[in-house]
Amino acid sequence: MNYLPFSLRDFNHKSIADFSSVIHAAPSKKIALIVQGGGQRGIFSAGVLDSFLDHQFDPFELYIGTSAGALNLSSFISRQPRFGYHFIRDVSMNDQFFNLYKYLSKQQPMNLDWALQQVSPSGLYPLDVVTAHKTLLHRTALACATRKDTLQDYYLPMYQQDWREVLLASCAIPLLYNQPVNMNDLQWVDGGVSAAIPVQEAWRRGADLVVVIRTEPLENSDKDSSDKDSSDNHERGIFDDWRENVETQLPYYIDKLSLNESVDKIKTIHQELSQRFEQWRQHYWEDEDSNEDNTAIKSKVLTRKSWFSQINIERLLQLTGQGTNSEILEMLARYHRTYQDVNNFLVNPPQGLQVIQIAPEKTLNSSALLSSYEDLELDYQQGKQIGEQFVTSFSQLLNQKTSLMQHLR
Repeated sequence: MNYLPFSLRDFNHKSIADFSSVIHAAPSKKIALIVQGGGQRGIFSAGVLDSFLDHQFDPFELYIGTSAGALNLSSFISRQPRFGYHFIRDVSMNDQFFNLYKYLSKQQPMNLDWALQQVSPSGLYPLDVVTAHKTLLHRTALACATRKDTLQDYYLPMYQQDWREVLLASCAIPLLYNQPVNMNDLQWVDGGVSAAIPVQEAWRRGADLVVVIRTEPLENSDKDSSDKDSSDNHERGIFDDWRENVETQLPYYIDKLSLNESVDKIKTIHQELSQRFEQWRQHYWEDEDSNEDNTAIKSKVLTRKSWFSQINIERLLQLTGQGTNSEILEMLARYHRTYQDVNNFLVNPPQGLQVIQIAPEKTLNSSALLSSYEDLELDYQQGKQIGEQFVTSFSQLLNQKTSLMQHLR
């Protein structure tokens, strides 16, 4: 048994016992902790990690985080409970971080620079760098970022001299943050574009057991949700949440910005945008390798009810003042392909690798951006609860089996 889903809904004493028996029978293991991003939905992960901190539970030799997951890992490594909670609740909800009205009217992007200033030594919520360095004495911490030119995932050491630039690169969400992130003579964008859940990197680095903290329910675990298409629940990303929030609040901002247009004119604009999208689609997709596998992937990407709806993607690019931007569309295509690959990897890990996925029992109340305080609180408490359950189930066993014991004795 090498895969275990772990949520309040999937909790099963027999499955946990069977999975634990395999760990117990094996020699010491290199254990990795992977934390997915998800914007403000990362408050669920903050709750899980705070439960770990409450019990001083940390058998992990390798940490890898993507975007908001890297920020949550930062506070776990620096041993600062409720840091992630306050960063999301107080910093990411602040108008100085993101204001939809200014974004739509002036294309004013998400202010990541201001947000990261708040966690610097002179900020309101400084990270404890000294404690982090002690934690990392026998451990490795990496933040996933994407090279903008190749759309390849790279893993940058955390808590080095360039810690701020590393976090900025990992969190630089396309469309929302349009400032260039330059580091090592390269440009970077959000790690979620290329590796939303970087479990394969942990395996490549020798992990025997990987604990993954997700910010969306596991596939097929949200069947009773009536307000969302169940086929989309397990692959919702920050882009999807953000688009839905914009469209929900758009009528108010259209009125505020005096952008009222006749229905006929709006339909005409959408028709023109759709035609341009189709031209781009034919150029981009049909010029590439057209073997059967690629053709099937491309067809799925362009036809399913998702972010790749031509009206949705073109409407978004139009709203953000970026027009038809093939670079953004390539990033979204990359995100979709890698997300499917990693989900297959997680539920069918290779021989010698065990995977535990900690996940919410259903779609979180909060969104990537523009959440309510009440929804954030509910999701944080759910994270705390499942974190407590995980510690109760696994702390004694993993503390005994971690290969870190040779260093920590």
